[in-house]
Amino acid sequence: MIAFTSSFAAAGLGALIGLALARYRYRGKATTDFVVFLGISSPEVVLGAALALYFVTLGVARGLSTLFVSHVMFSIPFVAVIVRARAAGLDRSLEDAAMDLGAGPIVTFLKVTLPLIFPGILAGWLLSFALSMDDFVISNFVQGPATMFPTWVYGATKVGIPPHVFVFATFIFLGGLTFAGIYALTRVGSSKERV
Repeated sequence: MIAFTSSFAAAGLGALIGLALARYRYRGKATTDFVVFLGISSPEVVLGAALALYFVTLGVARGLSTLFVSHVMFSIPFVAVIVRARAAGLDRSLEDAAMDLGAGPIVTFLKVTLPLIFPGILAGWLLSFALSMDDFVISNFVQGPATMFPTWVYGATKVGIPPHVFVFATFIFLGGLTFAGIYALTRVGSSKERV
């Protein structure tokens, strides 16, 4: 549940950051770029320890809310880099044409820009979900009394891998296969319509 919800939050925030880095010039852009890549390049143990210390300093009880915030913070840089790469390769003339035809900035974003960067947002969401599902280190630092899946698997492997892990892995594999099949079918359907 945490991986699913935090992936949506990370996809939304990371998409905005990635679009801003690809499209706009502003004071502090180099700092934003540095912070994004610092989040990717720094070890998870550093982020986990820093977030745990931050939550203790603020007096926030560790639990699902701290786990959610930590997973969002961990995933945002990955989404931002993917969306930035997608947005940097887009043709700005499509947005200019929409504005020339009378569309405002919001309509242009919703009808032109968002559909063009959506594959990047979706890829970022999937990567964020996979990273969040697999993240043991940060979860171990900030989870509190609840036991999350990665920490449960880690603890269970000390006595042998229980069958629950294989069942869960099969569901994840089938879910990924379903997404890939739906994507392939929509691509085939859309290419037939163009001909």
